Amino acid sequence: MVYMGKEKCNMKSEIKRDRIDYSYDIIDVRDIACEELIKSNDPSAIALSILCDFKGQDKQTVINTILRKLRKLNDDHAFEKYLEMVTLYSTNRGLEENVKKGVEMLTVDIEKIPFYQMGVEMGVERGKLEERFDNTIVMIKDFQIAIDDVVKKLNIKKEELLEYMKQTKQK
Repeated sequence: MVYMGKEKCNMKSEIKRDRIDYSYDIIDVRDIACEELIKSNDPSAIALSILCDFKGQDKQTVINTILRKLRKLNDDHAFEKYLEMVTLYSTNRGLEENVKKGVEMLTVDIEKIPFYQMGVEMGVERGKLEERFDNTIVMIKDFQIAIDDVVKKLNIKKEELLEYMKQTKQK
């Protein structure tokens, strides 16, 4: 018998009555190392691992590992099903908030990540620079203005402009 209750198991492992003499093993899920189930490729086993012994590991780290593994193994529909299981099981161990944080970690809004914002800003700046270079090239080619004069007047680095001109010729 497998026990998954909230409290530590204190059930008897035998029945002795009248002419019945029956015994059985009780496995308390809390006595199983969670790593054993997390290693599995069976999503049900991985979901159950939230009930197991974390062996002193940080709760949030273990839960994040469980959720990442479930996400990796399942499509969106199946992941939702196993997430419901993990959420339900988490109530047995008082880990609801940890699961909530773990789910938030998985569903980070990429637009709120600082590196994303930096990339957008760099892209905008790069776009502005390329536009300036394109306008500079028009001035040089169409209006026959010397490159040194244009670079000096627009405060552009000549080496960067020449590199840009070289790259755009290849496109």
